[in-house]
Amino acid sequence: MSVLKLKHQGVKKIKITLKKSLIGKIPTHRATVKALGLRKIGKSRIIDMSNNALVGMVKQVEYMLDIEVIEWNRTNF
Repeated sequence: MSVLKLKHQGVKKIKITLKKSLIGKIPTHRATVKALGLRKIGKSRIIDMSNNALVGMVKQVEYMLDIEVIEWNRTNF
């Protein structure tokens, strides 16, 4: 599902996982993935959807990512 649709549905947090290699990709997309903190295939990060800059970064490279909606509470630590 598109990250913008998730934002409009009121999702607070998402988990992004790098699923495709950065080899042969556009250099700006490579830089965006690295700025998101994803270095290797299979690595994940939790992203706060209230930050519009991060939402835009995820939207730019969502073809390389697996996006999951997470229910966030204190027991997830």
